[in-house]
Amino acid sequence: MPTSIIGISGPSSSGKTTLARLLQRIFNDADPSLRTFMIHEDDFYFPDDKIPYTKTPSGELIQDWDTIGAIDVSFLTSALAYVREHGRLPPRLTSIQDRNETSESGVSDEIVDQLRGDVAGRLRALSQGAGTVSSVAFLEGFLLYSPPLEEEGGRRDESHVLRSVHEKIDVRMFLPAPYDAVKARRENRSGYATSGPAPGVSEEVCRGEKGEEGGGEVDLEGEDDRPLQNFWTDPPGYVDDVVWPRYVQDHSWLLLTEGQSLRCGALEADSREWIRKVGQGVNVRTDAGVTVAPGQGNKPMVDILKWAVEEVMSYLETHAT
Repeated sequence: MPTSIIGISGPSSSGKTTLARLLQRIFNDADPSLRTFMIHEDDFYFPDDKIPYTKTPSGELIQDWDTIGAIDVSFLTSALAYVREHGRLPPRLTSIQDRNETSESGVSDEIVDQLRGDVAGRLRALSQGAGTVSSVAFLEGFLLYSPPLEEEGGRRDESHVLRSVHEKIDVRMFLPAPYDAVKARRENRSGYATSGPAPGVSEEVCRGEKGEEGGGEVDLEGEDDRPLQNFWTDPPGYVDDVVWPRYVQDHSWLLLTEGQSLRCGALEADSREWIRKVGQGVNVRTDAGVTVAPGQGNKPMVDILKWAVEEVMSYLETHAT
C-alpha cells in the first residue's frame, strides 16, 4: 500500500506532538521493514517577515501565528503528495519544530514496550496474510482538516483552504482540550524557534488577518535554506486575544454549543459571544469525518495513546494490500 498519512490535530497544547512522537516510537521499532517518520505542520510556517499581523481588542498590533494565513498551505500540500509518492520526507523539509522544547509524555517505557509488542504481532499477522505496509507518516498540526463536503441543505464547501491537506490524510484524529488546560499549558511554554528574516513591526508590514495567498512553487528536492533566525515568545494575553478565538473560529464547523454545531461561517463580527457559548470547547461533533479522542480532553496521555494505536492499526489492517 502507499504511504499512510496519520493526522493528529487539535487546539494548541492539546498533546498533538507528544502523541505523534509516542506513535512514531511504537511503530518505528515494531517492524524492521516498516518506515515511519513525523511531519510537523509548524515546519510549514512562512518566514517571520511574512507572518500576518492582527490587532488585539486593546488595539495592539501583533503577529498572528495561529491563523491559516501564517501557514504555507501550498508547500504543505506538495510535501504530503511527495510523501505519499516516495515514502519519505522531501529533502527540502528540515524540521524547525524538533528544535523546540519537549515535555514529559506521562507514558512509561513499559507501556510503550507493551504497545510496541502488540503492534509488532498484528503487523506480522498482516504480512502473513499477504498484506503489506511499507511506510507510515505521522502528521501533527493545529489546522489540518476541512468541513464535510456535504452539509445541511446540500451546500458543498469544495474551496476550503485546507481541503487539499484534508484529502491527503488517511486517518484524521482530533484531540479536544479544555480552554483552561490550553491556557495554562500554552502560557507555561518558553517559546518557539522560527525561521528568518526577522520582521519589522510597523503598519506597513501588516497584511491583515488573511496573510498571503500562498508561498509559490517549492523545489522539494532542493536544500532547505531557511535560516534559524528568531525565537517567538507569546506576548501577554496572547491566548485570550488570539489563540483561543482563532481556534473557535477555524473549527466552527466541528465545535458544538447548546447541542448545535456552529457550522462554517457561524461566527459574526463579534465572535466573543460564540466563544462564550463554546465554553471549554470540548463538545465536538463525531459526524464530520474526524475521529475524536475519548474523554473530552480529560483522559491521561496513556489512554489517548492506546486509543490512537488502535485507530492506526485498524486502518492499516483494513487497507493493507
